[in-house]
Amino acid sequence: MPQRRFLVASSLARLIRKERGMAGRIVEGYFPARPDRDHFVSIEPGHAYLVLAPVGGAGAEERTEVPRSQAEALLAVCAGKVGFERTIVRLRDGRQTFLQRFIAPGSLDLLSIEFAAGEDGDGFVPPAWFGPEVTQNPAYHRGSLARAGLPAPEDIPISNTMLEELLDLLEEGTMAAQLGRGISPSAHDERPAEGPSEGAFPTEVSALSVESGPAGDLMAGLAEALKDVQPAQSASDPDDAAARQDAPVERARSRFAKGGWR
Repeated sequence: MPQRRFLVASSLARLIRKERGMAGRIVEGYFPARPDRDHFVSIEPGHAYLVLAPVGGAGAEERTEVPRSQAEALLAVCAGKVGFERTIVRLRDGRQTFLQRFIAPGSLDLLSIEFAAGEDGDGFVPPAWFGPEVTQNPAYHRGSLARAGLPAPEDIPISNTMLEELLDLLEEGTMAAQLGRGISPSAHDERPAEGPSEGAFPTEVSALSVESGPAGDLMAGLAEALKDVQPAQSASDPDDAAARQDAPVERARSRFAKGGWR
């Protein structure tokens, strides 16, 4: 299935995970690379698969379910592994995008959007809060991450426009969920009733702890985001410019204080 991939600033990714929660943890083990296809084992909540995928996403994956015990045994002979948590984000046009927070082989946040066969993926216009596109960079394919590790980190500047647009999306989704329209599932809708899936990571990957997203984590993410915020435009009155620059974080701080993020 065709995909487009984008980087996202880590501080914005933290805000998304805090609001939307986690849909599942996934571990993939990749066998030695082949020029025309990727062959890997995928362990997901409640299922394990052997997967044959065309390189570059040109075509459909072939997935065969296997017992979890066999999948874990195959991980031991794989050339490399990735482990990531997935969060579902519904955009304003109704399209779903997946935030993937990689834990192994290192820390990385990626946004992935899938397109149906025959759909014009090039016509998709990414929102302002998306980072640089890396679809054509093979270093960001999961097989490459598993076998070669993370590429050099990229600095993603954050602006008021990016933060404002993301806050609007999260607020609209929360309001819609509360009204029962189901436009965008909340963190409580996505999380299983019994809590995060047990055993989604094999033993060697589960030791890598992840942020639980407490209140302090949210404010730390906002502080990190605003360190590099660039004002959208200059103003003749310095006080007015400062007020505009502080508006997004004050808006988020107020939302948090009222219990909007919990």
